[in-house]
Amino acid sequence: MQKQTIISCLIGLILTIFVTPANIIAADESIYFERSLELNEGTDYYQLGKYLLYIEDKNQEWTIKEIASDAFIPKFQVSKQDILNLGFTRSNYWLKLNIISKSQKIKDWYLELAYPHIDHVAFYYLDTNGQYQISRSGDNLPFSHREINYNHFIFRIRTLPDQRITLFLNVKTEGSLQLPLNLWTPESFVEKINDEQIIFGIYYGALLVMILYNIFLFLAVRDRCFIYYVIFIVSYVFFQLSLNGHGFEYFWPKAAWWANRSIPFFIGLLGFWGARFSSIFLSNDKPILIVYRPISVVAYLGLAIMVFSLSGNSDLLIRLSVIYSAIFAIVLMVTGIISFYRGNQSARYYLLAWFVFLLGSIAYTAKTTGLLPVTFSTEHSAQIGSAFMVLLLSLGLADRIYSMRKKNAMEKAEVLEIHNESIKEIQETSISQKKTSETLEIKSSNIVIISDQLKKNAEIMNNQAENVAGSSEQMNVNINMIASSVEEMSTNVTGISNTARQMNENINSVASAIEEMSASMTGVGENARQGSKIADKATNMAKIAGETMTSLGQAANEIGKVTEVIKRIADKTNLLALNAAIEAAAAGEAGKGFAVVANAIQKFADQSAEAAEDIATRISDVQVNTKEAVEVIADVSSIIEEINTSSETIMIAVESQTIAVNEIAANASEANSRADQIASAMAELTTGANDVARNIGEMAKGSNEVAHSIRGVSGAIKDSNEGIFSIHQSATELAELAKQLSDDMSEMNNEQ
Repeated sequence: MQKQTIISCLIGLILTIFVTPANIIAADESIYFERSLELNEGTDYYQLGKYLLYIEDKNQEWTIKEIASDAFIPKFQVSKQDILNLGFTRSNYWLKLNIISKSQKIKDWYLELAYPHIDHVAFYYLDTNGQYQISRSGDNLPFSHREINYNHFIFRIRTLPDQRITLFLNVKTEGSLQLPLNLWTPESFVEKINDEQIIFGIYYGALLVMILYNIFLFLAVRDRCFIYYVIFIVSYVFFQLSLNGHGFEYFWPKAAWWANRSIPFFIGLLGFWGARFSSIFLSNDKPILIVYRPISVVAYLGLAIMVFSLSGNSDLLIRLSVIYSAIFAIVLMVTGIISFYRGNQSARYYLLAWFVFLLGSIAYTAKTTGLLPVTFSTEHSAQIGSAFMVLLLSLGLADRIYSMRKKNAMEKAEVLEIHNESIKEIQETSISQKKTSETLEIKSSNIVIISDQLKKNAEIMNNQAENVAGSSEQMNVNINMIASSVEEMSTNVTGISNTARQMNENINSVASAIEEMSASMTGVGENARQGSKIADKATNMAKIAGETMTSLGQAANEIGKVTEVIKRIADKTNLLALNAAIEAAAAGEAGKGFAVVANAIQKFADQSAEAAEDIATRISDVQVNTKEAVEVIADVSSIIEEINTSSETIMIAVESQTIAVNEIAANASEANSRADQIASAMAELTTGANDVARNIGEMAKGSNEVAHSIRGVSGAIKDSNEGIFSIHQSATELAELAKQLSDDMSEMNNEQ
């Protein structure tokens, strides 16, 4: 309800501006008598509006003599306004003032035309010789042409006792023609000037204070709204200086051209910076398009007015400036209302400021048109309204600062709360990291212990590998000796085979030379004894070979056991590598180097397992070949025993040949058959011996490969040992880092 009342009042005031007549023209009536102003004793000031007679001279064709003649008396019109306002006109006007002095003294008077924006002013008065003297002024002339250096147009008058005088003024301007004419005694005029100086001093001083105050605020808060407001106030100050005539009096007294165009220029400048200030002041944090766009249009229109004021037609320029001022006021009031309804609490100061300013402007307009009496408040209502506008806008900016600081404080409180939560999270994280670092330190210590144990196991495995390699080399030497024995056995078997063939030939020749048998029986006996000895020797060698092969099989079994040990060590190493990889993964970034070493250990373990498997395979082959060689040697031993039996049979036959000569043929035939069997057996024995020799050679080759593989295993174990040493160093460094991390977390917690 309160907001609606405020808005209704503002709208009513705005409408009042437009429904108030710009000028009130007196009824166009002819008069045949002239009104006169009587100057009485004791009166120091007269407002001349209702004592004026005026006539329009559109073509500027009349002279002062014609105007002063009796023929023009009926043509003059009587002003019925306290301040004659003829509105926007380009016509030339003549003013006539009749004065009757009732004083008995000679008195000096100052005729004041209190509107400083008339282009041409000519003051006519009769001298003592009856001639009209002329005094010219206006803002189209330099300021030095004025009789008295004052912002208004001042003309001196002297009256004699009981004198009747007639004064004429010829005025012309391209803007609004307002004629606030006053008559002052010198004393009252001085008092008026003193009062004005005090008022304007206070007014401009207050504006200057507000300018400096807002500059300091801008330097403090760095908000561009304040600098826009400062420029807006400066623009308004220069607008007031131009409007009151003080600018022409003090700042550009020789620039008459600029005096005519300064007001439109400063209106445009005032509108531009006022719009810029309002767009920021009313938009809060987020721009409101319905507020920002109209104000932006007003701002750019202000720039256009400024540019046009430097080169455009003065009459059109004044009219456009007035229209622009109305648009500026309406747009700013409406946008202020919208912003207030959108929740901008600072807009209430904004609306109140413009309301007071418009109220002062309306009061001044009403005073000018005669609707209100001329008093101190109405005379200076525009200055009072603008001063309160500046003050209220400054309060609005202060409220804006307070709102911003309140918002910033809330934001800081939120940030502080978030910061505290972050600190709490950091503390919790540091505690968790401390626990993790302590766990990591324990795990690192465990890894150091495991790596030490792994290093010892690797040294043991290396020693066992060296022992296996030595055993393999010894086995190779034994196999080579077996191979030499087998070769020698093969040579002996070959000799036996040759002997058996020779015996076969001998037996074959028994049938044809039985007589010679008796003679060569002794040689046969000796040969039989020699064959028995050879058979005994072959039997012994076969037993030795069998025992050797059995020892070789046992050695192979031992190698197999060593291989199983290597495989178990490899499996254990692989398991340790897996555990080390898991610990490295748990350690995160700090365990990356440890993970690489664990991976290398796992690869070495896999290579050791593969080498052990290869050794086991080869040892299995050696065991099979050894078993086959033992079986062959057993067969050879049987055959040799059979040969031994045959040799003994031959010996018995030789010893008993004297008894059973008749049985020699049969025995020779049987001997021949057995000799054939012996030859075949010897041939088979030779083949078996060659096979044994070949197998033994392959076994020797396999034994060399086993020894080479064992050497490779030993080298891999040495590499593993180096890797384990690297693991030990990495684990030690990791333990130190974990301890340092734990100490850092403790220091961080203490600092917090």
